[in-house]
Amino acid sequence: MALLTREDWRRQSPFAWLALLALAGVAAWFWMLDRRGAAEGTLASLIGCLGLVLPPRERMPVLPAPIRALPRGLDALPVLGALLVSPGYGLNWFYGANPYDEVVHLLNGIFAGAIFVALLEWRGPARRPWRLATAAAGFGLILGSLWEVFEAMTGLSGDWTDTWTDAALTTGGAAIAGLVAGWRAPRPAGGMAD
Repeated sequence: MALLTREDWRRQSPFAWLALLALAGVAAWFWMLDRRGAAEGTLASLIGCLGLVLPPRERMPVLPAPIRALPRGLDALPVLGALLVSPGYGLNWFYGANPYDEVVHLLNGIFAGAIFVALLEWRGPARRPWRLATAAAGFGLILGSLWEVFEAMTGLSGDWTDTWTDAALTTGGAAIAGLVAGWRAPRPAGGMAD
């Protein structure tokens, strides 16, 4: 049996593949700008994203059911996150007097929150929008805090203000994803679970 069947290829998200192609283009662009480290880092993130997008997770029983059930439309989100981050490191946009860092944290919070919500409600919508937003915000706070610890350990972080605003923006982005998902989801007849 083939590693990837025709049905596996049909399930793939065309938008995710376009985003992967764009990420490869960013790596080539960095290479042409003689930013070899940035090009290699972007290629490493491309390989990581490909490892998330390509496997036929729907038919991989070793994976937990919520991961197997993730909608393929969400496959583009980690790739878009990598696309957002790459110029920040490759062209030093994170360190200028601009809102780039804040926008990246907010958008990546939204992307991560959307995936978290899909994992949380893989059997169908069951929570009220405010409860979903609260759960997503908690996830965003943990994710943002862990990322800021990583930045501090590797010397990537700025001052205290940068640290707490980045964590708050990631939290807020995840909460936004939870609210949007909660408002858009149809609710079961006869009430909602909390």
